[in-house]
Amino acid sequence: MKAHRFLEDKGLDFELVEQDNPTKSCDDAARERGVETSQIVKSLIVERHEEKGVNEGDLIHVLLPGDREISEKKFGEHHLISPEKSEELTGFESGTVHPFSTEIKHIIDYRILENDNVSFTVGEKLRGVIIDSEDFREGLNKSSFEYEIKDISLTCESDIEELKKKGLDEEDARFLAERGLTLIYRDLDFEDEEKLKGFQELLRHDIDPTRELITELIETSENLNHMQKLIENYAETGKIEDSGGFELEKVVDEVLEEHPEALEDLKSGKDSVENFVIGQVMQKTSGKANPDNVKEILKDEY
Repeated sequence: MKAHRFLEDKGLDFELVEQDNPTKSCDDAARERGVETSQIVKSLIVERHEEKGVNEGDLIHVLLPGDREISEKKFGEHHLISPEKSEELTGFESGTVHPFSTEIKHIIDYRILENDNVSFTVGEKLRGVIIDSEDFREGLNKSSFEYEIKDISLTCESDIEELKKKGLDEEDARFLAERGLTLIYRDLDFEDEEKLKGFQELLRHDIDPTRELITELIETSENLNHMQKLIENYAETGKIEDSGGFELEKVVDEVLEEHPEALEDLKSGKDSVENFVIGQVMQKTSGKANPDNVKEILKDEY
């Protein structure tokens, strides 16, 4: 089915553009449709080589901004299938494959959906569509294929600058961008130092740093050293468990049992006693406890 027919069938709004000239490149398509090359959605059918979680011969429908190329470091080893095989699979000749022309798994570079509008061929050389990114996302959700949104493009300096504007230094920004971690990093609501430490340690142990895994690690760990131990244990067992760790609430309870005068001061509203309790907890945990977490326990339970 051609792209505009699919969009009509799903009840989505779009602009159908009649081009004056056939286009052979994303730059040509952008000029003909009056958009930026970065707004062009480029469809590639690739075959990934065997790697962790991917079988030899798996076909992936990749969607990239028109001004980007796939990063092998982020995406894995792959090659484009032949034009003949692509046409057999999609029903469209090379250069006219559109995002909805296959039902195989799609991997979509996140930058596409950060545009206000995107544009792609309908399946012809002389017609394309321009569609709001939110409507395009709705089309993806209404399609029959599975898809992932990831960072799979070759890194450029604008990616580094984007992260530096968020307060990262050059080294940390490059570390994240070149490993395809920008999207996950931006979505995590934790301190930069915690996030970076988690990414670094997981990669050091050859573990894929997913958003869910990073979140659980940060929420479970008491400090950065504790996070490192959690990751080391995770690398061995596949579970986020702390061998030889401690339960912070129990440690706080022990301190207050040993120092009943501190408990009385807390109950009477003397905030200064918090520092004493934190100091005792830090001694018992060899500096592993997070002082902010101790404060939260004192606030909520005492």
